[in-house]
Amino acid sequence: MRFRRISTGQKRGFRLGSGLPMIARSILVSLLSASLLPGATALKDLAAYTQGMEALDSRLWEIAESRFEEALKTPDLTAADQRILRLKQLETWIRGDRSAEAMARLNEATWENDPETYFWKAQALAGLGRYREAAEALAPAISNDKAAHRSEALLTRASLQLSLNEQDAAFETLEVLTKVGEAKSVRQARLRQAAILIDQGKSKEPRKILPDAKSLPAEDQPEQAFLHARLLLAEGKSAEAVSAFSILLDQPQGQSLLRYHSAIVGLADALAASEGTAAAADSLLAAVQKHPDSPLLEAIFRRLQQWIPDQPAPNDAILERLAQWSPASQTPPTGLIPTIGSGATGAWPTAEKKEGSDLNAFALFTRAIGLHRQPTPTAKAEAVRLLTRLRIEHPDHFLAAKALMQWGKWLLEEGHADRALSALSAVRQNAGSPLIQGESAFIEARAEFDRGNPAAAAALFEQAASLLPAGNGDLAALNSALIRLQSGPVIAAAPSNPERDARIQADLELERALSDPVAESSFAALRKFISNHPQSKRIAEARLAAAEAGIAGYPADLEFALEQIRTITSDPGMKAAVPVERLELARLHIADQSPQPSEAIELSRQFLAEHGNSPEAADASMILGRSLFRNKDYHDARLVLEKLAASAPDDRRAPAALMLAAQAAALGATAQSLEESLILFGNVASGSSGLAPLARLQRASLLTKLYRFDATISELQPWFKSMATNDPLRIPAGRQLAQALFAQGGTKPGAYKEALSIYDQLLVSAAGQPSLLDQLRYLRGMTLELLPRTDGAPGKRTREALETYYAVLQSAAIKPPTDWEDCELCGFRAVKLLEEAGRWEAAISTANKIASFKGPRAEEAAARAKQLRLEHMIWEE
Repeated sequence: MRFRRISTGQKRGFRLGSGLPMIARSILVSLLSASLLPGATALKDLAAYTQGMEALDSRLWEIAESRFEEALKTPDLTAADQRILRLKQLETWIRGDRSAEAMARLNEATWENDPETYFWKAQALAGLGRYREAAEALAPAISNDKAAHRSEALLTRASLQLSLNEQDAAFETLEVLTKVGEAKSVRQARLRQAAILIDQGKSKEPRKILPDAKSLPAEDQPEQAFLHARLLLAEGKSAEAVSAFSILLDQPQGQSLLRYHSAIVGLADALAASEGTAAAADSLLAAVQKHPDSPLLEAIFRRLQQWIPDQPAPNDAILERLAQWSPASQTPPTGLIPTIGSGATGAWPTAEKKEGSDLNAFALFTRAIGLHRQPTPTAKAEAVRLLTRLRIEHPDHFLAAKALMQWGKWLLEEGHADRALSALSAVRQNAGSPLIQGESAFIEARAEFDRGNPAAAAALFEQAASLLPAGNGDLAALNSALIRLQSGPVIAAAPSNPERDARIQADLELERALSDPVAESSFAALRKFISNHPQSKRIAEARLAAAEAGIAGYPADLEFALEQIRTITSDPGMKAAVPVERLELARLHIADQSPQPSEAIELSRQFLAEHGNSPEAADASMILGRSLFRNKDYHDARLVLEKLAASAPDDRRAPAALMLAAQAAALGATAQSLEESLILFGNVASGSSGLAPLARLQRASLLTKLYRFDATISELQPWFKSMATNDPLRIPAGRQLAQALFAQGGTKPGAYKEALSIYDQLLVSAAGQPSLLDQLRYLRGMTLELLPRTDGAPGKRTREALETYYAVLQSAAIKPPTDWEDCELCGFRAVKLLEEAGRWEAAISTANKIASFKGPRAEEAAARAKQLRLEHMIWEE
C-alpha cells in the first residue's frame, strides 16, 4: 500500500543507500502499534473490541476495522471509549490503504482540536501518495516542543523527504532530532544522516558522524556495521569491504531481511571492485541459489545482466545457471473427470503467483538478454522464445511488459518496424493473458450421473465418490462409472407361472429370483434357492446367475461369485449345463475388478479368440478396452473401444466405449489424437445416453487444454444460462465456464467480472454444502485477486479476496470442516496475499491460525510461520 512506500521504498530498484528509510519504517510501525491511547480497560470485556485488537496485532486491517465498527454500535459507550475506538478505526484505515476515508474523518470538527490530529493527518496524506503535503503536515514537530509523538514525527518527516529525493532537507530534519530527541532517537538520527551522506557519494563526512560500534547498543550495531562496510567500499577499500560485508552475512541475528540482502549485494559490488566481475557474479549466483525469494532480485539480476560479456560463450557460467532457474515448463495431463488441480484453472493459465516465480521471471529475462548478445541466429531466436515464455508464464510480473518492449526494440534493430510498433503498442495498453496454472474444482459424480435410471446412477456415483479421494481422480471415477453402466440384469427373466403344481415349485422359485427387478432382493433370493435346493436340476443355472448378481451388486460380493464359478467348473455336469461363454464372462468380470488389469487383459483376449461371434463378445471387448486403458496401453485401448462402438452404435455399451476411447485419445498427447478426442467426446455429447452431459463437460475441458477458451465459453455459456437453478449439473457446468472465463481474463474484457458473477450464483446454489462452499469461495477469491478495484483506485480487489479466504478460516474456527483441503487452500492463499503485500506479521498470524486447526497441513502452516519469522527476522517476544 502507499503508506508503506514512504518508508520502505520500492522493492525493485532498491539502492544500498535506502537503508535509511528502511529503518524509519520500523520506528513508524512501532508507533502505530503502540501509540493509541491508554484507557481501553472499559473496553477489554467487549468481544468485538478484543477481536479487533487481535486482528490489528495480526495486521489484518480490514478484519480489525469491521470489529471496531461493530464495537462502536455498543450502547452506552463513554466519549473516551468512542474516541479510542474511532482512533483504532482510523489506524486500520490508514494501514489498510483507506487513507482517503481517514483524511475525511480527520477533517471533521470532532478532531479539529485533538493534539494527535496533525500526526494522523500526515500518515493519511502519505498513504494517499501526497508525500510533500504529509511532510509539511509534520512541520509542527520541528519547533513545537509539545507536539505529540515528536521524535516519531521527525523520523517520519525525514523519510518522506527522502522519498521526495530531498536528501538535504531530510538531513536537516534529522539534525533537529539529534538536538531534541532522547538518546535512542539521537543514535538513529545519526545513522540515518550517515546513510544520506553515503548515498550522496561522500566518504569523509559520513565517517565523521557515523557512531563508533562500541558506543552503540546491540540493537543498532548491525546498521552501523552495514554503513561501515558501505563506507569502506566508497573509500576504495574494496578488500576490507569484502571482509566487512562477509561478517554481516555470517551474523544474521538482529538484522532486518532487507539489510541482510543488501549486504549480499554490497559484497558482490565489493568483489567486483577487488577481484573482478566473474567473482562477483559467482557470489550473486550462489546467493540466489540459497535465497531464491530475495527481496532484491531486481538489483541482483541487474548486476548479472551487466556482468554477462558482450559476446558470451555458449557455456558462460551465468547463462548456464540462469538456464537452471528457467527450465522448460511442462503441462500435466488432464484427466477425464477434473479433480482439484486439473480443470481450466488447474491445468490452464491463471494469474496466480507460483512459488519461485519471481526468480523464474528474472532468469528468463536476463538469460534472453545474454543469449541475444551471442552472434548466432539460433541464439537470437532462443532469446525471443524466452521473452515469449516470460510473457506467457508471468503475465502479471512487471518484467512481462518489459519483455514485450525488449522484443519490440530487437524488431526495430532488425528492420521489422510494423511488428515492433505492434509489440510496443501492446505494452502501452498493458495487454497480456494470465497463463499460470491454477486449480480447478472436481465434478461431483452423484450430481453428474443423477439422470435416467436412478438406482444405477446412484450406485455409479457413490462408487466414483468413494474412489476420487483415494487419489485416482479422473481415471478411477471413469472406470467406476463404466462398470456401473454395464451393470443390471444379465439375463432376461422368464415370466412366472402361478399355475404350476408343487412338482415344479422349485423352478418357480428360481424364476421369481431371476425376474426380480430389484438387484438386492434378486441376489438374496438366488442365494436362498441355492441353499434350499442344492440338488435342483437347475442348480448350475442358479449358481451362475447368483455369481453374476454378486459381481453386479453394490457392493460387489466377488468372493461369493468366485466360489460359485469354482463350484460349477469343478463339476462336469454343472459345467455342461450352462453356456460356457457366460461362465467365462463371469470370470472375466471378476478379473475386471482386480486392482491389476493384466489378468483381465489375458482373459478377455482369450474369450474374444474363442467366442468372438457370441452375444457376450461386446462385453469382453469393453473389458479388454478398459483394462488396456488401466494398463496405460492407450493406443491399443482406443482401437478396441472404437471398434466396439462402430460395430454396434445403438448398443448400450457404445457411449461408454466412445467415452473411454476419447479419454485414451486425449492421453495420447499428439496433436492428431487430441483433435480426434474432441470428435469422440462430441459424438457422445450429441447423443441421448446418460454419459452425454459428462462428455459435454469433458469436451469443454479438452478445449481448454488446447487453449481454445473461446470455444469452451461458446459451448458452455448458453447451456449454463438455460439450466434451472436446481439442475444438478448447473454447479459443475458453471464452474467450468467460470474457469474458462477466468483463463481469458487478461484478453477478454469483462471475463473476470462474468466469472465472478457465476461464482456468486453458484454460492447461492451450494447453500448447505459446506465443502462445496469452501471450494467456490476459494475460486471466487482467486478471481477477485485479478479484478480491478471498483472504486476507481489502482490495484486489484485483493482486500475482498482476503476477506473471502479469511471468512472460510473463521467459519472453520466455529465448526471444523469435514474436508480440510479447500479450507486450508483458502488459508494458505490468504497467507500468500499477505506475504505479497509485505504484511509479514499478519501472514505469520494467519499461518498460525491454520496450524491451530490441527488439519492435514497444520505442520506445513506452522513451519511456514516459523520460516517467515526467520526469513524476515521477526523475532518472537
